[in-house]
Amino acid sequence: MKKVLFSLLFVAMMFSIACAQEAVDKTLAVVNGEPLMSSDYNKIAMPIIEQQRMAMPASEQTEAKMNELKNKILEEKVNQILLVQEAKKAKIKIVKREIDEALLQVKKRFASEEAFKEELKKEGLSQIQFEKKLEEQLMSMRFIESVMKSKVKQPSEEDVKAFYDNVKKKMAGEKLGLAPQDEEVVAYVANLLKRMSSEQVRLRQIFVKCPKNATPEELKATQSRVANIKKELAKGQISFADLSEKYSEDNILKQRKGDMGLVVKGDLAKEIDNVVFTLNVGEWTKDAIRTDFGYHFLRVEEKKAASVFTFDDVKKDLTEVLYQQNMKKAYDVWIAELRSKANIKINQVW
Repeated sequence: MKKVLFSLLFVAMMFSIACAQEAVDKTLAVVNGEPLMSSDYNKIAMPIIEQQRMAMPASEQTEAKMNELKNKILEEKVNQILLVQEAKKAKIKIVKREIDEALLQVKKRFASEEAFKEELKKEGLSQIQFEKKLEEQLMSMRFIESVMKSKVKQPSEEDVKAFYDNVKKKMAGEKLGLAPQDEEVVAYVANLLKRMSSEQVRLRQIFVKCPKNATPEELKATQSRVANIKKELAKGQISFADLSEKYSEDNILKQRKGDMGLVVKGDLAKEIDNVVFTLNVGEWTKDAIRTDFGYHFLRVEEKKAASVFTFDDVKKDLTEVLYQQNMKKAYDVWIAELRSKANIKINQVW
């Protein structure tokens, strides 16, 4: 089960897409005499803001919400600077092997060593400078772990059972009246468990693009491609997976031979949902299903019936979630104390 993590505390250690920097590199904040420059802030903030824009409906992308996000990122970046300073005071040490392992994980995100070096060049960093940033991240993480270990205990079975009962109530649609932070975690786990216990199918897809506003000529060409795929499927000489790799116009799924993984009833467009859950394993849609995005041939690879879980089934996972939640609360109190003792000057508020 996915753990509850500190939001925006640790930005994933990968490079951001290069973004245009301001003509003047402003000092956004000063933390115990150490400046945070707008160029450094932008490298972290721009990808996060762009990701939020892609995930949010256009109607919700108000200036106020975007400014709130910018301020939140600034606050967390200030926290990171402060944590590195405190880790150095505590003489936290990171050995070369740990830095090398972290560097290897970053490099895995790139197609080649050359691509990695090219990104370093775009960011204006040498590999030594980047390794120094990795070391500081690892230092701050270890420092937090050492402090939190003494502040947070493993939850008792009674605590976990109470958490489980709230999750079950949430799944049933009951109102809990919890604090917003607690309600959010319960709602997340309830949704996750509901999905895990719902009916699921593993699908493989051959997708042919055709937007709603396609011209008559585009529609005719698309339907010709769809008819050709239908004939190939009917012949049965080439597997569905190989046909997906050959014809599918979804580039990501194409690389996986159309494997969509397990999907929960209600996840997909109604036109698809209403059909695929009636098919048996090994069956596929003989006629392509039309949606607003195009045409879909789908094959059922696996079916999982709805299931019922008990407390013992999820006890270990819920214990970890509750521990992470308690750690987050303890961290919030602790970082506030650190900030209150530090000399922090914020020069920019959006």
